[in-house]
Amino acid sequence: MIKKLTTFYLVLILGVINSYSVYAQDDIVITGVVLDGESDIPLLGATIIVKGSTINGTTTDFDGNYTISAAPNAIIQASYVGYEPVEEAVNGRRQINLTLIPDSEQLDEVVVVAYGKQKKETVTGSVASIETKTIKQSPAANLAVTLAGRLPGLTALQRSGEPGRDLTQLFIRGQGTVNAQSPIVLVDGVERELTYIDPNEVESVTILKDASSTAIFGVRGANGVILVTTKRGTSEKPEVTLTYESGAQAFTRIAQPINSYEYAKLQNLAQTNDGLNPAFGPGALGAFRTGSNPETYPDVDYINEYISDFALQQRLNLNLSGAGKNVQYFVNAGYLNQGGQFKVEDNLDYDPRFKLDRYNFRSNIDLKINNNLSAFLNLAGYVENQNSPFGVQVASTGQGGQSSSLFILASIYDTPSSTVGPISPDGFVVTPPTQSNPAFGLLNRTGYRQQTRSNITATYGMQQKLDFITEGLSAKAVMSFDSRANNNLEASKTYRKQVQVIEQTETGRDTIYFRDFNADVDGPLNIIGSRGFRSLSNFQAYLNYARSFKDHDVTGLLLWQQQKEIIDEQLPFNLRGLSSRITYGYKDKYFAEFNAGYNGSEQFAKGNRFGFFPAYSAGWIVSSEKFWEGIKSTVDYFKIRGSYGEVGNDRIGSARFLYLDDIDVPGGGYSPSLGLGGTVSIGQLRNENLQWEVAKKTNIGIEMGLFNDFDLRLDIFKERRDNILRNRGTIPLLNGLPIGALPPVNIGIIENQGYEVELNYNKVFSQSLSFLSRINVNYANNEQIFADEPLRPEDFAFRYRQTGFRIGQNFGYLVEKYFESQEEIDASPVQNVGGRASLPGDFKYKDLNDDGVVDEKDISPIGYSQVPEYTFGAAFNLTYKNFDLSVLFQGVSNVTYFYNNRGTFAGPNYFNRHMTSWTQERYDAGLPINYPRLSNQASPNEIANSFFIRDASYIRLKNIEIGYAFPESVTKSIGAKRLRIYANGLNVATWDRLPTKDFDPELTGALSYPVTKLYNIGLNLSF
Repeated sequence: MIKKLTTFYLVLILGVINSYSVYAQDDIVITGVVLDGESDIPLLGATIIVKGSTINGTTTDFDGNYTISAAPNAIIQASYVGYEPVEEAVNGRRQINLTLIPDSEQLDEVVVVAYGKQKKETVTGSVASIETKTIKQSPAANLAVTLAGRLPGLTALQRSGEPGRDLTQLFIRGQGTVNAQSPIVLVDGVERELTYIDPNEVESVTILKDASSTAIFGVRGANGVILVTTKRGTSEKPEVTLTYESGAQAFTRIAQPINSYEYAKLQNLAQTNDGLNPAFGPGALGAFRTGSNPETYPDVDYINEYISDFALQQRLNLNLSGAGKNVQYFVNAGYLNQGGQFKVEDNLDYDPRFKLDRYNFRSNIDLKINNNLSAFLNLAGYVENQNSPFGVQVASTGQGGQSSSLFILASIYDTPSSTVGPISPDGFVVTPPTQSNPAFGLLNRTGYRQQTRSNITATYGMQQKLDFITEGLSAKAVMSFDSRANNNLEASKTYRKQVQVIEQTETGRDTIYFRDFNADVDGPLNIIGSRGFRSLSNFQAYLNYARSFKDHDVTGLLLWQQQKEIIDEQLPFNLRGLSSRITYGYKDKYFAEFNAGYNGSEQFAKGNRFGFFPAYSAGWIVSSEKFWEGIKSTVDYFKIRGSYGEVGNDRIGSARFLYLDDIDVPGGGYSPSLGLGGTVSIGQLRNENLQWEVAKKTNIGIEMGLFNDFDLRLDIFKERRDNILRNRGTIPLLNGLPIGALPPVNIGIIENQGYEVELNYNKVFSQSLSFLSRINVNYANNEQIFADEPLRPEDFAFRYRQTGFRIGQNFGYLVEKYFESQEEIDASPVQNVGGRASLPGDFKYKDLNDDGVVDEKDISPIGYSQVPEYTFGAAFNLTYKNFDLSVLFQGVSNVTYFYNNRGTFAGPNYFNRHMTSWTQERYDAGLPINYPRLSNQASPNEIANSFFIRDASYIRLKNIEIGYAFPESVTKSIGAKRLRIYANGLNVATWDRLPTKDFDPELTGALSYPVTKLYNIGLNLSF
């Protein structure tokens, strides 16, 4: 197979090169300029070809100029997106200027929809898309990261910056269920992963948001759909494009512990607050302050010790695209290298660094077999190697699994700067007494992990026109196969650790020595391997119909699809179903559409697997009516649309076969004489009536064009999600069965509603200056209508924790103030919180039910959830002569996190905010207090409360790019078509409301691998 494909590509490339070399010997050189017929502004990128030739063509430069060779009696053709093409006879002329007239029909963009394309003006559903030029303005290696702030209705939250594990959560129109919430992703019409797609391969990304656009996906469309369209060959002249980028990435923020002197003072304060003797005497404090004895009383910046200032990222892409008489092709190869910022020793026998190497390939070939039959073949794949320290045994090494960086960061944060180390005088790793896994050992002495992930995807399809049956009818068949493998290598080892022992005298810390921490010894690498496999096969059969009857336009789609997924040794998971779409347009201003999916899922019992999901929509271009003529100079375009429908969600949990009893029979098995060999346990009872979730969605949209420069879009939506799978909470337990054995049932109800506003401005001021802005503001708020949770007694301030609240609502105690004295404590409601009595400097919590006691009955909703209700993006693009500048601001609001770990809570280390903790002296002096009293014991302070549940809203300068395109005089001198250099940045600056700058607001705490900023330079060269 590989040999045949290699031969095919060689023949294809040689044929293209051969055809390109054939030119008439008596051609003349023609120059000219291409202008806009209405504004006389030169058109950049207009295509000029010689009629009848498949290889002789060019494009205009920034000033609209072109140069082409043609015979004296030839005809040249000029075309440009949104304009009517024009032809001009050469007649021996060497100077020909061309004028293109805007084409009102072509100006209506074609947008990608489910399993097809539609003219933008005819779309009655809610969709949003961005093109390749916008995507490539971001230097992010993860395509999902490039989407943040770009698409109205899409929320993208980056939860990690680790190479190869930069997990990004995606939500379309917020949250509508407590089960799986991520949208499904289709790449060129086939369900695939978004994470590993090279942004350089992408032509466009479209999101489908309402029922009209997603009902065709039936049982899997309730959470929305992301459509990725990859590039295909278009130009009639072969074009080779090289893109190289090199950049430096650094953590946006990292928690910084205080120095050893300040640490010692705060540790003494905590001991004193607990009624204990200080941990450090005057001599030790003096040595920490002066640095006079660094061997015994050090001040080590362990952040700088273990984390470098930056790491490198490099990307290289080479692609070939073009078209011949009967073939179009796009071939791309890419390489990505990402380094990590954690430092490791250079003289190790193995490599434990955080790093990623990824190689990817894509080939899209379109063939015209004859006037009625066409075919395509898409091949793509990647191989990536992700490397990291072994650290400790973690739950998963998958792309979204638990990372060893969590434990490394925890150890770094937990190591006070007063700790001697990281190596003892005997040459062994030093660990603080409270740690069993010191950071230096985790990074340099535990071994390494290496995961190799590979994926091959192949899609083949043919399309046959069936005009001999009826005009406009065609049939299409598509087959695809994906194969993915994960190979995990874990090389772990033990190592000897020592702990610092301090002999104290009356004057402080005098001597120091080291002893073994435990019985561990330096051992060899113990290497084990594991592997995982996933295959996905898909078959689609289409019937398409498109025809116009005078003022009537009709299209239709009928699609049969079946899909089989196999993961490791598990039983195959099958999906199959029938989908349809019918659209109708009258006089290009009245539109109606019907979409439906009838499909089924193996998640459910036989006889209960298939469902019907219909959706209806309509639109009206009001500005096409005669009565609108009077205000067209102000509102040049006005369209209203609306939709309603039902969509399903079969992703109702990680467990399969919930319609069967889950019974555990021990290893003894069954004997006819002895019966069962052990105790039979019931894991979970079956639910044969299990069904999919049903989302009933309503959407109303308005599209307006203002003053010929502005484009305004408004969508208002509401969704009611029924049949949500939840565990019963209000029925008594069955005798002998644990609560977990009761089956989940389809009882949950959640409502989600909101709006999206998008305002675009596009202005061409002159042939040298243009400006484009795109601003979007989005809001989505959900409420759990029914969760079947027990109603708490009447003396609870809030009797529900789910019903009536948003998904993931934070709860805790409301902080009223700090207790000032024991007298105030005695006169206040009893603080029955945290397991210890309150002391001056502790939080005073509000007694919401006025019963004289603060306890669980006073727990209150605080803030919001970890998924923002408001998201927004503001993109600006300025072009001046050969320079271009793009800027993207992105932000979120109405989002809160419970910051309950390192960098926030005090101990075992301290950070800047702890230096202004409550003391009687600070309180009496009226100084700012930013933390309750310090303690090394359990306290009522460090629990879920309104002090630690914080507003994580932010505004971020997400992307900025400045570029320069060299003029034609330069590119011609090097034999190139285009040459552009640029510099860009990712996550450049952030503004937020957090009380500390120790961690990025997009993360839920300091223990995630920090989000990174990236400064990048690049070169794009085309021949």
